[in-house]
Amino acid sequence: MSSIERPSYLKIDALKEIGNIGAAHAITGLSKLLRKRIDISVTSVDIIPLQIIYTLFNGPESMVSVVYIEGYSEKFRGMMFLIFPHPEATRMVEMITGKTIRGDQIKDEYSTSVLKEIGNIMCGCYLNTLATLLGQKLMHSVPQISRDMLGAVMDSILIDLSLDSDCALVLETAFTLTGGQCKGFLFFVPTSESLETIFEAIDM
Repeated sequence: MSSIERPSYLKIDALKEIGNIGAAHAITGLSKLLRKRIDISVTSVDIIPLQIIYTLFNGPESMVSVVYIEGYSEKFRGMMFLIFPHPEATRMVEMITGKTIRGDQIKDEYSTSVLKEIGNIMCGCYLNTLATLLGQKLMHSVPQISRDMLGAVMDSILIDLSLDSDCALVLETAFTLTGGQCKGFLFFVPTSESLETIFEAIDM
């Protein structure tokens, strides 16, 4: 990484625990919303350069569904993303609604709203967990959803927000519900100063 040293294994473990706590809160929120049990587990955590994000998919041309929320305070700023490759997004909606989606893309308003609310809860719970760690209140933007090529989505969002960052915290996340399992990725893209703030809080 250009401006931040590689975090220690202890810090990675701490970041994974933060993710697990956020997932535990999300389970409660999603189970109430769906009226059925859903299990969420953070299977791996890492800090990676932004450009490496594309290697977790099939390159920047990969078609994805992305829900994103900005978290910010006076001295902290970052963007939270929940990203599903199109086949995984389709599987998630089918698992939740019990309906088969024709074709390989989610196009109807109801299915889109389901994904958006899942992202809203997941991203919001993680940001709230970070806020508790930092001992400060983080404001949240209204959740947005985009379905496009991954490179186009990420470039557009980060440029529009003028978010100066060269790395991302990635939490590979498994969703399990009656009828199957699907995989998504939570990404937190903080400013360099905000990431240092998280590391300082972990060291405390």
